[in-house]
Amino acid sequence: MSTIDWIIILVYAMVVLGIGAAASRKQNNTNEYFRGSQQLPWWAIGLSIVATSFSAASLLGGPGEGYEHGFLYLQLQLGDLIGYGLVVLIFVPFFVRLNLTTAYEYLEKRFDAKTRSLGSLCFLLFVIARLGGLLYAASLVVSRVTGFSLYVSILLVGIISVFYTTAGGITAVVWTDVLQFVMIFVGLVTGIWAIVSSTPGGFEQLWHIAGDKGKLAVVNLSWEPESIRSLPTALCAYGILAFAVAGTNQQSVQRYVSCADVTSARKAILLGWFSGFISVSITLLLGVLLFAFYSLNTGLPDNIKSDEILSHFILHQVPPGASGFLVAAIFAAAMSSIDSALHSLATCITVDFYQRYSPSKQNESQYLKVAQNLILILGIISIFLAFYVASIGESLLPFLIKYTSMFLGPLLGIFFMGVFFPRANATGAFYGTIASVTILSTGSTLSWFSFPGIWQSAIAAPLAVILGLTISLLGQRPARHSLKGLTLWT
Repeated sequence: MSTIDWIIILVYAMVVLGIGAAASRKQNNTNEYFRGSQQLPWWAIGLSIVATSFSAASLLGGPGEGYEHGFLYLQLQLGDLIGYGLVVLIFVPFFVRLNLTTAYEYLEKRFDAKTRSLGSLCFLLFVIARLGGLLYAASLVVSRVTGFSLYVSILLVGIISVFYTTAGGITAVVWTDVLQFVMIFVGLVTGIWAIVSSTPGGFEQLWHIAGDKGKLAVVNLSWEPESIRSLPTALCAYGILAFAVAGTNQQSVQRYVSCADVTSARKAILLGWFSGFISVSITLLLGVLLFAFYSLNTGLPDNIKSDEILSHFILHQVPPGASGFLVAAIFAAAMSSIDSALHSLATCITVDFYQRYSPSKQNESQYLKVAQNLILILGIISIFLAFYVASIGESLLPFLIKYTSMFLGPLLGIFFMGVFFPRANATGAFYGTIASVTILSTGSTLSWFSFPGIWQSAIAAPLAVILGLTISLLGQRPARHSLKGLTLWT
C-alpha cells in the first residue's frame, strides 16, 4: 500500500463521514430518520438496494466464484428477477399505499399485534444473528489487504459504520450506499484494467484461455438440488428465497416505503435488480480473468482459497493508486451491508416494540433519540459479536447461514397468508408460523426430513401457509370489512 493508496482510502472515509454529518442536520423527526420524509430520489434508493446486498464477502467471494466456476453463478440473477418481480407486482402496492414504516405494521392491520410482533421478531433474530458474522467477514477482508490486525479492522469498520448511520438516519444510509456502489464499481473496473494491462495480448488472450478451460458457460440445465449453479435450483429455490428477502426483509422494505409513490418504488426495485445484475457480472468477469491471468503467470500459492485470490492479486500485482480504489471498494462493500442492518434493526425495535407497546405517547424527538441510541448499542453488540466470531474462527458462519435463513421462509408465509388468503385469521397466521419454524428447526436433524439449505425458504413458506390455513379453518372467519384494502381480493 503506497501513500497515494492511503490518500484515496482516507478521502473516501472522510466523504462518508461528511455525508453522515450533513444528513444529521435534517433529522428532526422519525419520518425523516426512518423514511427520509419520502423525498429521496428513486434512483438513489435503487442503487442503495443493490449496495446493501453487496457485502465485502460478495466482493471477494464473487471473483472467487468466477475463478472456480466461471459465469454459472449468474443464473441466480434470474431467481432474483423472479423475487423482485413478485414484490413489484404484489407487495409494493400494499406497503406504499398503507404508508408503513416497517413491513410488519401490515401484519397488525391484517391480523393482530402479536402477529406483527412475531414477524418483526423473526426479522430481528435473522439480522442480529447475522450481524456479527457480517462485520467479521468484512473486517477479515480489510485486515488482509491493509495489514491491520483483525481486531483493529473490526473496530475501524464498526465505528465508522455506526457513526454515520446514527447521525444521518436513512438519508445518510442511502446516499453513502450510492457512493459505496460507485466505489465498488470503480474498484471492480480498476481490477479488470490491472489484469488486462498486465497481460500480453490483453483481454482477447485472457478470454481465449478462459474459453478453452470451460469458464464461459452461463447456464447449467441439469437438476442438482444442492447446487446453486443449477438453473432449476436458481429459479425455484433461490427465486423464493429472493422473494422472501426482497418482500419481507425490513432492510429492503425500508427502501420501498421511503419512495414517494408506488411507481417510484417499482422503478427503484427494478433499477436495484439491474444494477445487481451488472455488478455480479463484473465480479464474475474479474474472477474469470484472474483465472486466465494465473494460468499464464506463476505466483499464486498452492493452498490459497478462492475468496483470497483477489486480496493476493491486490497485494502483489496491482499498481499504486489502483490498490487504493480496490481497498476503498472493499471498505464500501463492508459498510453498505452493516449500516443497513443497523438502521433496519433500530427501526423495527423502535416502531414495532418501543413505540407500539410504550404505555405513554412520547414526542418525536424522544422516539428519534431512542432509535439513535439503539443503533449505537447494536453497533457495540455487533463489534463484540465479531470479536467472538474471530476468536473461534470461520466455523460459525455456515451455522449462521444455515439456521438464520429458516426465519425468512416462515416470514414470507405470514405475508402470503395475509395477502392471498382472506380466510386466514390471526390465530392461524401466528401459530402456523411458530409451528413451521419449530418443524424446520427440529426436523432438519432428521435424515428423512433433510434438504439442501437453499431450499429452506421454498419449504418453509408453503409449510407455514398450509399450517396457518388449517388452524384458521378451525376458528372464525375474519370479518369482511376488516380486510378491506389488505388482501388482493378485498
